[in-house]
Amino acid sequence: MKKTFHWYPRHWTAPTAAAPFYSGVLLRAGSRGFRFLLPVIRRSCACLVVAAWLAFVWVATATAATSTSPYRMPSDAVTQLLTAPAPAQPLIHARSGNVALLETDKVISMDRLLAPRVGLAGVRLDPVTGITDIEPMVRQITVVHANAHADEHTTGSSHAQPATWTAEGDSRFTFVQFSPDGDKLSALQVKTGKPSELWIYDLATRRARKLSSHVSPVWGNPCEWADASSLLCRMRPKRLPALPAPASDGPVAVAHPGGALPTRTYTMLLENGYDDARFEHYFTVELARISTKGKVERYGVAPGLIRQFEVAPGGQYVLLRRLQPPYPRLVTAPRFPATVEVWELAAGKRIYQSEPVGFGLDDSDEYGAELDSIQWQPDRPATAGYLYRQPLRDGAVEYQWRTLEASLASPAVVLARSPTRILSFGWSSAGTPWHLSRGAAGDTVLTALLPEGDKTLWRGDRTDPDANPGRVLRVDGQQGPVLEHNGHIFLAGDGLSDDGPRPFLNSVDIHSGETRQLWLAARGVYEPVLAILDPEKAVWLTRRETETRPPQLNRVQQGTVTTLHSSVDPYPALQRVERRLIQYPRADGVTLRATLYLPENNDTPKPLPTLIWIYPREYDDPEQAQQLDSKAFRFHNIVGPSAIAATLAGYAVVVSPTVPILSTEDGNGYLPQLVSSTDALVDFLVDNNISHPARIAIGGRSYGAFSAANLLIHSDKFASGIAMSGAYNRTLTPFGFQHEKRNFWEATDYYSSISPFFHANKVKKPLLLVHGGEDPNPGTPKAQARRFFHALVGEGAVCRYVELPGEAHHYRGRETVLYATWEMINWLDITIGPKAGLAD
Repeated sequence: MKKTFHWYPRHWTAPTAAAPFYSGVLLRAGSRGFRFLLPVIRRSCACLVVAAWLAFVWVATATAATSTSPYRMPSDAVTQLLTAPAPAQPLIHARSGNVALLETDKVISMDRLLAPRVGLAGVRLDPVTGITDIEPMVRQITVVHANAHADEHTTGSSHAQPATWTAEGDSRFTFVQFSPDGDKLSALQVKTGKPSELWIYDLATRRARKLSSHVSPVWGNPCEWADASSLLCRMRPKRLPALPAPASDGPVAVAHPGGALPTRTYTMLLENGYDDARFEHYFTVELARISTKGKVERYGVAPGLIRQFEVAPGGQYVLLRRLQPPYPRLVTAPRFPATVEVWELAAGKRIYQSEPVGFGLDDSDEYGAELDSIQWQPDRPATAGYLYRQPLRDGAVEYQWRTLEASLASPAVVLARSPTRILSFGWSSAGTPWHLSRGAAGDTVLTALLPEGDKTLWRGDRTDPDANPGRVLRVDGQQGPVLEHNGHIFLAGDGLSDDGPRPFLNSVDIHSGETRQLWLAARGVYEPVLAILDPEKAVWLTRRETETRPPQLNRVQQGTVTTLHSSVDPYPALQRVERRLIQYPRADGVTLRATLYLPENNDTPKPLPTLIWIYPREYDDPEQAQQLDSKAFRFHNIVGPSAIAATLAGYAVVVSPTVPILSTEDGNGYLPQLVSSTDALVDFLVDNNISHPARIAIGGRSYGAFSAANLLIHSDKFASGIAMSGAYNRTLTPFGFQHEKRNFWEATDYYSSISPFFHANKVKKPLLLVHGGEDPNPGTPKAQARRFFHALVGEGAVCRYVELPGEAHHYRGRETVLYATWEMINWLDITIGPKAGLAD
């Protein structure tokens, strides 16, 4: 008898006139479906259990097949949890004192998720809106003035009350930016089915105005403020390359002339000349200046595939990166060959063009300019800095930081020389040059270039939270040049310790190196400094939150705190659950931690069914592996089909457990440390009467999904598993993954040993696989999940496969997020919960 799977696009039930299909798989109902099972049932008595299980699950789900919606919905409480807007995120213009609070949707509409898209060069493009991502966008912007409550002169002014800018109808904002003077906001307004539009909002008049519907966001943010009254934008050209007529299917041929070019396996690649022509049609742009009054001035810069651009501070020149044909067939657009060009805008004259560099070209020379590093000096009208590799007579390489005038009237000037690689560079707001370089011992060195000589401001390991001096604050918090005032720069950090985070603000004298602490957050709260509002008067902006209290934006001046904005708790249902930070030892002595959520009304000592949600991380140092993570002390983070939702269904939930994979001499420490870490967590939960030992499920997404599947194979602690957007066959990612640097041919046995696909016959506990139907991630195409599911079924495992239409690696659609969560909770119910039938 022929064995055939029927892949239904939407619903895991038999087709009926009243029941559209959801994503998922089921053997076809009726006698044909059960005839499929007969050869399997005959294979062994154990598979009778599998058949009974599948029949039970089919009956359980088929009862709802007559629903008018193809998507199952979780409880109202869970739905509210997953769709409530997250606390607003601040966009800061410190020099003006204006702060824009961006209120972003948690999920997107299915209309937007399922809008027709064109997949080219690794990008999923909505050809109507021009948008290439599927992330939630901003629905409302509230602008508060940081000094409105502190300065009596602002009373009665336009700054006294917050200004609110709301997207029209079902449109949304993205690429929100302040003008250089902070008096205006620009944003792209996006609505499914319409071209995206550039709008500005004037804070003085509190009026919004549409500037253009011809900007092109195909490469990301289409516009950059050139000055306080105009923006430089990528536009759809007046003369677009023609869209070719659909080509008939033909053979796909890709040749390689030889030479090692290890690369990941991408999807939606260009395959032929027809794809090339479509790529040029949709992605060709030209540059224009748009005034705040709506006047459009198109420049003479040659149209093309302008992937990046940066206008010089004086507005006279623009630096751009242009992709060049022929286009490779093995990689995505960011790796295509490209030239770096400098154009004089008003004259429409190209004054510099580099040789092409990119995939497949001979760009491995260790000498010459590093073209990716070029950037404008912020306090000069037309000076660019870049990194250069200079050969020395003894065969060594000297790393240089050079500057060059855009007009090319003068030769390049070497600002800094280093025997080790310069990682980044820039200028402070006072014009002091600085660079970050790799130290001789492998550490990182921050150096200021002063008239009296170079001054080392910090040396250490940036990955070590205990030793990290913090992040350098810029003129607008995290934007603009590094803030320098009276010879001091400012460092803000989380201040992690064994007692939790104590965010701080320090000033550093760039001449003496002396450090002085200006601010230390109170114990029990997470309150980092976001920006310096007035360095002279010691005024700064902080964001205070706790594990159970949403963020609050504060203005701090010499100990006086003024609240600028308080977020309403979007997750009131979580106020009734208990949240704990737990700590437990691994067998090798490494201290591990996790965040535990316990459901409401958990006063009885009875152990609970439990979901553990993991994502392992690699470390070189055991000390780093044991350090606290600040997110354990921050407000709830609910994104997508969050595991925390299971708490509202009565489950104990463990999120963010530390699962450190320490480097070993043989490089094969993943599996034993994965098992050891999770076994230690389970032992802690059981020993403390939190979890029922027979009712513990393991789950995760991406690398966590891969690890959850491995734990069902290599550990006996778990009764069920949930794997979302995972990779299950590491031989299909042969050139490394995560921190694994060896390729498949250097570590064949290792790649095979950690691939769940190779051990599908050892999966004896139920496993739910969920995957995005359009997952573009090179390591996790949906074929990974489908093939693993096939292997599991072939070996008699209890399993379920759910494929979410339109979703990528992360899930963003409202209905798909809720449906994936329904699947997760339902799976828990029938495997470890009230429907599992397990003996207490």
